[in-house]
Amino acid sequence: MMSMQSPQPIEGERDGQVPDLDTYIERDHYEQRYKPYAWLIDAERFVAGALLIAIFGMIIFQVFTRYLLNMPLPWSEEVARLMVVWLTFVGAGFVASRNAHIAVDILAVYLPKKLASATQIFAMLAVVAASAYMIWGAISLVILTSGITLTATGWPTPLLYGAVLVGYLMILGHTLLNIVLYLRHPSEIPDAVEKAAAMEGL
Repeated sequence: MMSMQSPQPIEGERDGQVPDLDTYIERDHYEQRYKPYAWLIDAERFVAGALLIAIFGMIIFQVFTRYLLNMPLPWSEEVARLMVVWLTFVGAGFVASRNAHIAVDILAVYLPKKLASATQIFAMLAVVAASAYMIWGAISLVILTSGITLTATGWPTPLLYGAVLVGYLMILGHTLLNIVLYLRHPSEIPDAVEKAAAMEGL
């Protein structure tokens, strides 16, 4: 069974050495076996982190131009809003890869492991159905708004709804892989109590 505890820092050969990324993150079954999938997960993690930093920078820029230069720029607010939307859905897709979305796990804690796994699979099937519906809706919105531009930046409006499409495609793909993991590799699934304790830092 995979350990959910965070690894301890390792001593490098010299001061300031940066250990490999795998030292500090937990790789699931697919990431350990398929390197391209691990690269995909790392890319999702990097994009989400980059968006978070960019949003912070844009907010600082807005404060600077509005209150120090007394010259508010309308496009900066729109760009920040777009980045928040993309961060929301890219982050949701990445969290789905860890199967770590907020959930009420009281049943999983008290039920036998096989029955708890069955309830988890049922919940993931509901996520798959909801994701498929949202993907269809996002595609419809992208097509519907294809000729419309955003007010301040003049960028195409599908750029906004594209975040929904990308995010739910990520959620759908990761959830399907998690279902396969539950069915074919149950020994790789951490105990519900252990997982909850690890996520809470216990």
